[in-house]
Amino acid sequence: MSHKKNYLLRFIRLSFKIILFSISFYLIFVLVGGYLWTSNPKKLNSDIEEIEIYITSNGFHSDIVIPIETETSFFKTLSKDSVLNSYLDKARPYKWLSVGWGDKGFYNESYDGGFPSVSTCLNAALLPSETLMHVDFYRNNLIENENCKKIKLKKEEYQNLLQHITSSFRTVREDSESKNQNESNQTKFIRLPQKGYSSSDYFFQAKGNYHLFYTCNGWTNEGLQKANQKTARFAPFAQTILYHLN
Repeated sequence: MSHKKNYLLRFIRLSFKIILFSISFYLIFVLVGGYLWTSNPKKLNSDIEEIEIYITSNGFHSDIVIPIETETSFFKTLSKDSVLNSYLDKARPYKWLSVGWGDKGFYNESYDGGFPSVSTCLNAALLPSETLMHVDFYRNNLIENENCKKIKLKKEEYQNLLQHITSSFRTVREDSESKNQNESNQTKFIRLPQKGYSSSDYFFQAKGNYHLFYTCNGWTNEGLQKANQKTARFAPFAQTILYHLN
């Protein structure tokens, strides 16, 4: 029995050391990649036109908020959904669209301000898990504060950001009579039947998997990198993103 106890104690100690080392390595990775090692913007030719967007956070999760411009290909694809098309009608006073990418379990268990279960958190962190896109329509302009930062993008930068958002949605190909139509006119985003958190937000199928090294905030951070903004190299937390927008 004593030998079994010794083996068990050794196993526990070894497991504890491995866990402690893994946590320490991850925290060092966050510190270096999130705060010290940055992705700096490139110099672009002067462009008079600038588009304002916002990066928002609830403390854990971040979203990209973009102006509703129905003439862009992203909103043209979005408007193919009969439910969402009503929000894009110019007669309705919706000005902004918030877009986020995240873990399916987190989204499903976050209704009414609830926090996901421990098992869902562990599954999201340790195993690649399914994801969803979440969109929410805003009527009013946003107010800047510590959890809401405004950014001005040049047209080229904004187009790159829209491409990042668009490519994150799963799409279904529609039948088209004209073979000359471009791909954006032949595809449709896949909206889920489940309800959102309010009367003006919806879920869609998404591409990619959520895990410890690519979180919802990593998705936002990647969009900012593609939009030529100063960002972290590694941003698992919302505060890592906001830190570079101050």
